Amino acid sequence: MTKKNKVAFIGICSGDKDLINKWVASGDLPNIKNLLETGLVGETTGLPGVYVGAHWPSFITGCTPATNRVHSWEQLRPGSYESYRCKAGDHMQKPQFWETLSAQGVRSCILDIPHSRVSPDINGLQTVEWGAHDAAYGFHASSDALRREIVSRFGLHPVSGNSDADRPIDELNRFADELVRGAEMKAELSEDFVQREDWDLFAQVFTEAHCGGHLLWHLHDPEHPRHAEAVEAGVGDRLRDVYVAIDEGIGRILERLDDDTTIIFLANHGIGPKYNADFLLPEILIALGVAAPADIAVEVPGAIDHVDDLVTKAWQKLPQAFRDSVQPLRDRVRGAIHTEKTPPPKIVPSEGKCFFVRNNTAHAGIRVNLMGREPNGQVQPGAEYEAFLDELTSDLKGIINLDTGKAVVNEVYRCDEIYDGPERDHLPDLFVDWTNDAPIEKLCSNKIGHVSGTYSYCRTGEHRPDGLFVAKGPGISAKRLPRRVTCIEFAPTIAELLGVELPDVDGRPIQELLQAVEPLAEQRQG
Repeated sequence: MTKKNKVAFIGICSGDKDLINKWVASGDLPNIKNLLETGLVGETTGLPGVYVGAHWPSFITGCTPATNRVHSWEQLRPGSYESYRCKAGDHMQKPQFWETLSAQGVRSCILDIPHSRVSPDINGLQTVEWGAHDAAYGFHASSDALRREIVSRFGLHPVSGNSDADRPIDELNRFADELVRGAEMKAELSEDFVQREDWDLFAQVFTEAHCGGHLLWHLHDPEHPRHAEAVEAGVGDRLRDVYVAIDEGIGRILERLDDDTTIIFLANHGIGPKYNADFLLPEILIALGVAAPADIAVEVPGAIDHVDDLVTKAWQKLPQAFRDSVQPLRDRVRGAIHTEKTPPPKIVPSEGKCFFVRNNTAHAGIRVNLMGREPNGQVQPGAEYEAFLDELTSDLKGIINLDTGKAVVNEVYRCDEIYDGPERDHLPDLFVDWTNDAPIEKLCSNKIGHVSGTYSYCRTGEHRPDGLFVAKGPGISAKRLPRRVTCIEFAPTIAELLGVELPDVDGRPIQELLQAVEPLAEQRQG
């Protein structure tokens, strides 16, 4: 290996590019503004149909879910109708890219990249889920001594794990304060660790925008039906406050980097209002006559959700010192709860022609009950399967929001047309890309008649696929990349900058970035 550069990767999980551009223009995000004005700027887009649950596992491995297996927090176990809690670190079928770098002598400091696992042989140090959204493991570090040091010196992040809870406005306000404080703590920790040694690769991801985007959106968006709560209570745009805290944290990290470092900043995908029809998918499939309804009058698991909601709110009211001391126990208990939190189906998967599978909520996942693949298959492979997909796609695209007259489906992706790999059998057959432009209560079409329901979950913000990145450093001039890149391109790019080629990945390095840096790297070697 010929070492070429030093790289610092700084991410905002679910950092919305439109919000960033808006607050850059208003002067609220000066550090990100400087990056945008002086670096190579490009737009990113999520992997079609799976970007929410698949983004970080695909970023980490450089591979799509058809290769690395992971597309959602809960997935179908092939050959059955059972689902399992998919912890990405346990189920990814490809190495985390810094593990390959470590084997080649690259020294890395990897802090809180979402959905990662602790790499036991990392050449450097690592933390996992010190501050995380929807944590799977709780806080761990590459050594027990490192974990104890972080808890002793910095404490535990005030928001880590599942933060979903239907809070009244005053509690939401306190929750926003905790996100701001968490970003400040993350900046302090990062400043310390980035200076510990002359790392080849330093990485840190701010996750506070993810939690804030889901739960604080209505405080930001004047068009949201719940925005009046914020106005009445005199609460300002707390989501903006979270972004401002993250920007300040990024500035503190940038100040500690030397001029020889190539900086890659990524806001991976965005957040907007949560209006889509995913919560009505079982009813839609039943109305289309392609799924068999279950004989369940009441969804019992709502009780688990209610208890979880109460526990989360009670946790937020406990003294911080006590929360820090019992956080490890809480992480284990929550992990057990969420493993069992899957609601019983409103449909019987084995009895219909298709059934829904978890795929987060920005996109729906639909699996065909295929003969020879599912235990009680109802659809023949080949022509019958293809005709069924064609008809179901057309039927889904024909559904409209009765209140607006607009379609509720942007696009329906056929898995076999966009993904190919050894883990394809773990994926749905169809991905439904919902529109997200207006509240949904009543749906209709010639095929479904009328389907109605009320969305009642606590999240008011939902993911959207577009993001942005900036590369800045020696040899890189300010310009715009004329194309969009995806998450699977960053691992091979970072590896190439560090003089390592990643084998057997789906992504390809961002050549425009490498070409800007290459002359300087050759100069250094000379």
